[in-house]
Amino acid sequence: MSAVGADAARVVLSLGSLSKTFPAQKALDGVDLEMRAGEVHCLLGQNGSGKSTLIKILAGYHAPDPGATAVLNGAPLALGRSAARERSVAFIHQDLGLVAELDAVDNLALGNRYAGRWWLSGRRERSAAARLLAEFEVDLEPGRPLAAATPGQRTMVAIVRAVAATGGAPALLVLDEPTASLPQHQVEQLFDLLRKLRERGAAILYVTHRLREVFQVGDRVTVLRDGRRVTTRPVGSVDGADELVRLIIGRAPAEFAPPLPPPDSEVLLSASGVAGEQVADFSLDVRAGEIVGVTGLIGSGYDQALGLAFGARRREGGEVRIGGRAVPAGRPDRAIAAGLAYASADRKRLSTIPAWTARENVTLPRLPTAGPARWLGGRLERREVRPWIERLDVVPADPDRPLALLSGGNQQKLVLARWLRLDARVLLLDEPTSGVDAGAKASIYDVLAGVAARGRAVVLSSSDAEELCAVCDRVLVMRHGAVRAELSKGELSVARIVSETIRDSADDTEEHS
Repeated sequence: MSAVGADAARVVLSLGSLSKTFPAQKALDGVDLEMRAGEVHCLLGQNGSGKSTLIKILAGYHAPDPGATAVLNGAPLALGRSAARERSVAFIHQDLGLVAELDAVDNLALGNRYAGRWWLSGRRERSAAARLLAEFEVDLEPGRPLAAATPGQRTMVAIVRAVAATGGAPALLVLDEPTASLPQHQVEQLFDLLRKLRERGAAILYVTHRLREVFQVGDRVTVLRDGRRVTTRPVGSVDGADELVRLIIGRAPAEFAPPLPPPDSEVLLSASGVAGEQVADFSLDVRAGEIVGVTGLIGSGYDQALGLAFGARRREGGEVRIGGRAVPAGRPDRAIAAGLAYASADRKRLSTIPAWTARENVTLPRLPTAGPARWLGGRLERREVRPWIERLDVVPADPDRPLALLSGGNQQKLVLARWLRLDARVLLLDEPTSGVDAGAKASIYDVLAGVAARGRAVVLSSSDAEELCAVCDRVLVMRHGAVRAELSKGELSVARIVSETIRDSADDTEEHS
């Protein structure tokens, strides 16, 4: 995509010698960056490379080290203060800052103001919100609570709110991982909105871990590594995703090849007619040594099926067996005892306790104790957890570091370490690499391959078709709450997965009605 508009070459934001030092860590080291009007500038790097720190400095959350300079629209910008918003800079953070119980009308007013200056009229506010949503082609009923909206609709509301705060014409729009939880068709809706803003002359700083998005929506790309700027170049000069991975991690990407399971291997997991929430019938058999993927659109139930099988969600019907042993509904403790493990896609809320240390999170399902009194001590925990931290290359390798201070990729590695420590027979993983950088993804893929090679099994749900093709032996596609297609290794391709995901046959519709 090429920049458009008469002022496309105009520099909107110029950052010079941007550094930020925290205790025992230099998060940014002399970074220079220019943002131009009418361009989408992609910012890439592993977790911990400095991307989030740069954004937080722009937003006024952090102050930079002395010596940094910033010029916005030709005038000096005081970094480390909240003045950026007043100067037509809009931010969309990973946490969208929405209140799910409120409707779009109230969420659009949060941090801004209502349309009425002296008194509130529900009809007038709904009409104003409807006009604003229609301007950006967001198909959403203004009076509907956002809890009932799709992830894509919620993301759109956050963007519209941020843009409206600048009078509808932001000089700079900063988006931090806006597609992390979106299925592909909703990603395209977001890209359409970004193109409209770009055509209005906005400069867009776009942070993502999904490398294909760089080629779909980006004009230029900047890569950070260890707090330093590695390169800035036009997207058209980049020779594919492999070159981006090399720039991000500093070496050529390794080829991932999952081992093929023996055809007569033992069935470790058997689910039959599992039902609950949006899932009507989730059935599958998984053999030792297999990596099986589950995918579908939001609403198909693919993102609920594994939680139902484990017992983290309320199962209303069906049966789950591990090695022939029945696992009762709603009993995660019995599931764990049977050898079943589960990691939710919502790491912060459902998979970890961010305020606890790395060692406390890893030992959470089964505490290491010693002596007749079953004494639990920090030294014993450290001794047991440290080998797993080293094996999964968690950085920094400190068992006592609070989980909240680790990057998303390292948090996910610790979630895996928790279940590897228990030698679970079957791992159920929802979106295991969501929000994880390219280097951490490679490490996680290697871990999953090792799990399969030891005769265990992995079932992962993912909205990333490329990931499913690269990692899985076969993929199940869910539509209308049930498995509607199964693709073997030889049938796997991005086009085939997407085609089966969006396909809506008459038979499916009849069963769903």
